[in-house]
Amino acid sequence: MRISKQSAQLIVNEIGEVVRQNINMMDEHGYIIASTDDKRIGNFHEAARKIIDEHLSELYISPADVTPTVRAGLNLSISYEGQIFGVIGITGEYEQVKGYGQVVKKMTEILIRESIDQDEIKLKQRILSRFLEDWILGNGLLQHQGLAERGQTLNIDITLPRRVMVISVQNLEKHIDTALGQKMIDEVESTVSHNIEAEYGNLILRNAARQIVLLRRRTDVQMEHLAIKLSTLIFDRYGVRLSVGIDGEASDLHQSYIQANQAWRSARSAKEGIRAYDQVTLEMFTGEVSRQTKVEYIRKIFRNCDYREISRWIQILEVYFSVEGSINAAASALFIHKNTLQFKLKKLKEISGLDVRMPSNLTAFYIAMLFFEDIEGYLKI
Repeated sequence: MRISKQSAQLIVNEIGEVVRQNINMMDEHGYIIASTDDKRIGNFHEAARKIIDEHLSELYISPADVTPTVRAGLNLSISYEGQIFGVIGITGEYEQVKGYGQVVKKMTEILIRESIDQDEIKLKQRILSRFLEDWILGNGLLQHQGLAERGQTLNIDITLPRRVMVISVQNLEKHIDTALGQKMIDEVESTVSHNIEAEYGNLILRNAARQIVLLRRRTDVQMEHLAIKLSTLIFDRYGVRLSVGIDGEASDLHQSYIQANQAWRSARSAKEGIRAYDQVTLEMFTGEVSRQTKVEYIRKIFRNCDYREISRWIQILEVYFSVEGSINAAASALFIHKNTLQFKLKKLKEISGLDVRMPSNLTAFYIAMLFFEDIEGYLKI
């Protein structure tokens, strides 16, 4: 049994704060893998090696027995499932540390057990995520027998009819780069997961700040009702809206994901934030256009604008399209006067040579908005 150095250091720090003494943790070979004195990490510890070799429960090193590798203090074996796998050491004279011994030993073993349990949970989650990635995103369907057998070991029946949703926080880029924003996203995803996984057989894969949701077969109406329920719950609890894409009729799960993902891309600019595949129009074609072409198109529309300026124009366009071109509603959503918005749209016309207020020019800006969502990161370079 092994514990990671990172987990060991967290345990040592936590115990050190409680007992107010220097703490070391040694591995099964007698080397210090974690310490409140970071200069000692990696050093060999003779007393720890003696405890392990001779199966001792504890060993006190007096000041007279100090060596270049061992300081005065109490060292105790730490066990997991009846096996000694390391040593915890408390630096100090005997009168200082004798009262801590068994308490520190027990705390260490409890924290290690919790750490191992968490590591096992994380490992199982990685195995599940890898399986879902192969099934949904990769070529797992081309190896159906192997995929089915892997599914059985995870208690997943891949033959069950399923529907797919893709879900994320709306305006994700505004939240993802801050600690508070990331915390909110994590809480939203946890709430969505809790509600989805409450029904047996539903599965969730987190991928690129999205949740790909596999649901047991249900009707289009039921899919829409679930999307509305989740969106309302998240808005009421966190004050943010979801972007939800719903699949259509598909021959396999991978195709269902492609449909749901296209619907999700469309939903990000939809006022209600929910879009079914059957409602998707222009978004269907954006995936066929190369990244280079998308960048060139955006730079042609927003001539001589840097990334920051383009981002501001895109924000205005997203709001403008979400309210179906209403100047009053868009100005209200942007917290500016309608005359200010009119001025900005005139400025955009000067830059692009196109007027978003004219029906014949609308599509050009809508496509630019869709392209920007796909290659935003490359425009920063």
